[in-house]
Amino acid sequence: MKEMLSQFYSNFNSSQGKYNFAHHLGSKIKYFPAQIGENKRVLDLGCRDGVVTKTFAAGNTLTCLDVDRQACRLCGASLEAEIIWHDLNEPLPLPNENYDVVVLSDVLEHVFLVEPLIAEIRRVLKTGGIFLGSTPNAYYWTNRLKMARGLDLAEYTDATHVHHFSLASLKKLLASSFQDVEITPYGKNVFLRSWPTLLANDFFWKAVKNDSGEKNENNLLDG
Repeated sequence: MKEMLSQFYSNFNSSQGKYNFAHHLGSKIKYFPAQIGENKRVLDLGCRDGVVTKTFAAGNTLTCLDVDRQACRLCGASLEAEIIWHDLNEPLPLPNENYDVVVLSDVLEHVFLVEPLIAEIRRVLKTGGIFLGSTPNAYYWTNRLKMARGLDLAEYTDATHVHHFSLASLKKLLASSFQDVEITPYGKNVFLRSWPTLLANDFFWKAVKNDSGEKNENNLLDG
């Protein structure tokens, strides 16, 4: 299965111009480095060719995983990092409590087994470590209009997406393994803060592995 997925994503990424590309890269350049800082052991899951990884590489020790062999080769050629070819639907081949930061940038929507992956991420994080990520808002207002017209999701979303997240469903998933979760809607609409579920293009999140038992959910919800 891993070999099949590798070939599929290699073909898809090549044909669709996905190498050296990331959706809303400008927002990711601002968000991830600011949250990560330096002198951290960082695990980047679904790194592809490292175009986002490069933005927070300086001063950090990197481990990068992807199922696309070609992406792994490209990432290894451009970054000083440990590169691992791996299917994220399988348990992570990594030790417990080994990383200060785990990054999952625009990857969660591609993974079949999302709950086990989130649990694995918690396992490999140190106590106090942070889990950062991003995912498209599948229920952006234009998508809702297309859905109301009866269009299939495959007609207006990435065909490789196997999950489609709303703000509420993302919150529920992250809360299944993390107590301290903050979700930040991203978009340029002036009414974004009032209606994030409709007007956010993406959701960025920060979840802290907090074993104190205290729960802190700082989510923007508009009902």
